[in-house]
Amino acid sequence: MKNYYCLITSDTKIKYATDIINSRLKEKKFPLYKRTPFLNEIKKNDEVVFYLAGTGENSQSFVASAKISCVEIFNKTEVTDPDNNNQIVIKYLNFNNIKFFKKLVNIKSIFDNLNFIKNKKHYGANLVGGVAKINFDDFKIIDKQLDQSML
Repeated sequence: MKNYYCLITSDTKIKYATDIINSRLKEKKFPLYKRTPFLNEIKKNDEVVFYLAGTGENSQSFVASAKISCVEIFNKTEVTDPDNNNQIVIKYLNFNNIKFFKKLVNIKSIFDNLNFIKNKKHYGANLVGGVAKINFDDFKIIDKQLDQSML
């Protein structure tokens, strides 16, 4: 069964989320760490949307969607993420079918319709940890914004 996720990129001490997500999407991969939620549930063919958290340019916006083409697991080698304080990468999600929003979609413009945002007043609490599981309806609401932005 296919699942749906929101992959969250935040500002770090050394880079803005915009720069980090641009690099990740160019490489078509997203790192997962030891404490990432849903670390052992995310799999090939799941679909994702990408969200920019933080306070930098274009923050609090959805930027793209994609399908996971494979999950790379690192058992014996240690890989560090230079974009996130050299955290140890446990897995990389690799993507295909990346669709970029021509116009970024600010979460505030659609969060009233999103089921995974439980407390609308403190919506950021639902976007902590790098990954949020969303349902098909939420995915479609966000993806529909993408389609409309591409017209």
